[in-house]
Amino acid sequence: MVTKEYLIEILKENKVFEEGEFTLASGKKSNYYVNMKRAITEPEILSTIAKLINEKIDDDIDKIAGPALGAVPIATAVSLESKKPLLMIRKEKKGYGTSKLIEGDLNEGDNVILVEDVTTTGGSLLKAINAIVDNHGIVKKAFVVVDREEGAMETFANEGIVLEPLISVSEFFE
Repeated sequence: MVTKEYLIEILKENKVFEEGEFTLASGKKSNYYVNMKRAITEPEILSTIAKLINEKIDDDIDKIAGPALGAVPIATAVSLESKKPLLMIRKEKKGYGTSKLIEGDLNEGDNVILVEDVTTTGGSLLKAINAIVDNHGIVKKAFVVVDREEGAMETFANEGIVLEPLISVSEFFE
């Protein structure tokens, strides 16, 4: 059985937390960076994340969704583990082909969980949630591998959506 403690251990082993000066996706400056791209390219980490999320998925979930780029491997792994179809959410509609914002079959009334690699304020994940809702899906819950504890939980609480981190950044430094 996989555990949160094991996930923390393998994230540390793979040097996923880097110290230095960084600008985050939210625009905030930080003295550390959670390099989840390094983590999600390692099969053992990706498998562990998928198993931990799969244990928390309710039976009534129809689809697993993740915003591009970082969450797509996670959503794919959870989809494979749970045997539930995948949705990939683009940052913006492409200007060619089908011009879809959501790749995969989202049906009206589908119960969807979203996954994300890291949250700071939760802004990018909220855009993905809005894409699902705007296309008549129902977002049941959102999972994030690492919550930086900088406002995402409050943002989601204000929206009435449960955001469940696998780990919070403070747990990593314990």
